[in-house]
Amino acid sequence: MEDANGAPVVQPSEDMLKFVLQQHATASESAARIGQLALRSRPSINTPNYMVPSSRGVIPHLSQDSLQKHTRISAVYVPLEDCTFLPISTKLYTDSLAYSWWIIVIEKSHTDAPIYTTPVHNGDSPLRRYVGLPDQCLSILGPRRVPNIIPPAHNTNSSLAISTSVGFRFLELEQYNEAVKILKADVAMSMADLIARENASQKRIQRSVDRTHAWLRDSVQHRTEEDASSFFASIPPLEPQLLSLYLVDIRDEYKRHISGLCIYSPTTMVGLPDDLKRLPTICLSDPATPQALLAAIHAGIDLITVPFVTQSSEHGIALAFSYPGTSEGPNASLGTDMWSPVHATDLSPLSPGCECYSCSRHHRAYVHHLLQANEMLAWTLLQIHNYTIIDAFFENIRHSIIQGTFDADVHTFNRAYEPEIPKQTGQGPRVRGYQTKSVGGGEPRKNPKAYGKLDDQMQKLAEAESGIATPDGNANDIVEHGLAKKVAD
Repeated sequence: MEDANGAPVVQPSEDMLKFVLQQHATASESAARIGQLALRSRPSINTPNYMVPSSRGVIPHLSQDSLQKHTRISAVYVPLEDCTFLPISTKLYTDSLAYSWWIIVIEKSHTDAPIYTTPVHNGDSPLRRYVGLPDQCLSILGPRRVPNIIPPAHNTNSSLAISTSVGFRFLELEQYNEAVKILKADVAMSMADLIARENASQKRIQRSVDRTHAWLRDSVQHRTEEDASSFFASIPPLEPQLLSLYLVDIRDEYKRHISGLCIYSPTTMVGLPDDLKRLPTICLSDPATPQALLAAIHAGIDLITVPFVTQSSEHGIALAFSYPGTSEGPNASLGTDMWSPVHATDLSPLSPGCECYSCSRHHRAYVHHLLQANEMLAWTLLQIHNYTIIDAFFENIRHSIIQGTFDADVHTFNRAYEPEIPKQTGQGPRVRGYQTKSVGGGEPRKNPKAYGKLDDQMQKLAEAESGIATPDGNANDIVEHGLAKKVAD
């Protein structure tokens, strides 16, 4: 196998992750690049590419057979806070009168969660077995969801505040490192102390750097040769001058212990030393549009999360863009709102020219009907279609970089399409509790009521029990109250 420049592509050994840079964009102002990421027996991933954030360990609205048959998804991100619970510590509280109370709770080890006890054979990954991840997909493990809920508590020097199935808890560094060792994901990243709130003080910013630095140091010391996961160093999204010492230590002290970098904003790429830029880079961010994806790729990102794909599917939006542009002219829509009544009798595919399962087997009228009926198949068909659009998008981007037309094509795309995906107009699937933060009493419902009031039925039941509908009741009274109907002899 040869790369785009005719040089042989290095094949990875059986127990190592290999990343081979094949070509950079020819334009000097762009850091976009072509690469190949390969690990063990997994199929190699051509970069730039995307990874899918999972929800409770699975890709929303896609079963394992649909994932394998109808998509080309090659990398899945699994957050640990989605799949485990953490122990609640027993604490001693003392008041001013020296009276003491113990808060008694049932303590459970976090390793009692099913994800840790899933039976495996021959050193297989419990994480992959637990979520049923197909062999075609690279498994990527991190501590927090993308996007995540901001916990009410703050991170500490040894832990992250996370949202688990039993409420907000703290994920200790030792617990996370133990999870990385047990779950054996293909790729795992170190913990990062991210600042969730704006206008943080200089002291808080410096603390973020120091904690992330210390956590990487301790995690590297904790690892052994038997650890199966390729390890990526996390870099918080801060100014380059604040990260300078940390980046120097990654380059000089930890580079031989890590396989790549995990960043949380594409702008972080600007301040990286040249030696680190050659490492594969994963970006755990929340780009809202394909234009934001192009900006990340322009900065040199190799793999990036795409939460807006699932969000579009749940909003009833069928993505309808192609790279580098469309013949429909400027300001074309990035998607089609399938809730709109104009699709009620439309027998055309979700997107013209799309050959995905949804477009080749069904039409807009059918998907519109499924949405109106709140059938979960609607979101499955939209999800299959939208990931097909994203696959073609990244494939054309890679071709554009190879051809040396990336910057011009990005300009064409930005001119051809609207800057935002259409807004949601219908009711999507029910919002899960871990998708949104509760703010306390008085907050509006996240979901509409599934059932209406039964006042009329309760009235009829009361009338029936009053004697009207008994053998002693009058037939005319029963008919009048709607409890029966007269039948002619």
